[in-house]
Amino acid sequence: MSFRGKVVKSEKVMTPLGPGELVTTEYNQFPRRSKVIWWMGECKIIELGELITVFTVALGRKDDFEPITWEPLCYEVKLLEEADTDAAIEQFFSLDEVSPGEAFEFDDKEKAEEFIELLKCKSVKSGGIEIDNRAEFKRWKEAVERVKGGSC
Repeated sequence: MSFRGKVVKSEKVMTPLGPGELVTTEYNQFPRRSKVIWWMGECKIIELGELITVFTVALGRKDDFEPITWEPLCYEVKLLEEADTDAAIEQFFSLDEVSPGEAFEFDDKEKAEEFIELLKCKSVKSGGIEIDNRAEFKRWKEAVERVKGGSC
C-alpha cells in the first residue's frame, strides 16, 4: 500500500443534497519511501543500498474526515554486499548490536546521513557517495555507461 491507501468498500448513498458515494479506504500503518545509496567513481556507478524513511500518521486529527498527514517515524539504512561498513559501524554501533543482513535503524535523518557518509565501496576505491531516487540513479548509471564506452 502507499500513502494514498486502498479502497476497500464503495457504496452509493442518498444525502440531503442528493446522491453521493461513501468510500472506505484502508491505509498502511507505516508506509515507506526509499532512496538509493550509490557510489560513483572510476567510471562506475555501484548501488550500495537504500535509505528508507518509515512514516506514521501525524497526531492532531480532529475526526476521520480530516485528511491524513504523514510524518517520519524513523530511518533505516539497508545495505547490499558491495558496501564497506567497517568505519561506519565502529562509530555508530557496537559489534554486539550488529547482525548480518539487518537494516540499521536511526531516529533522525541527520544520524542516518552521517552513517551513510562513512560508507565506502568494496570494489571501487576512489569516488564518492550519493543518495537520490531510483530514477535519478538510473539516469546517472546510463550516462556513465555511455561515457565509459567512449573514453574511460
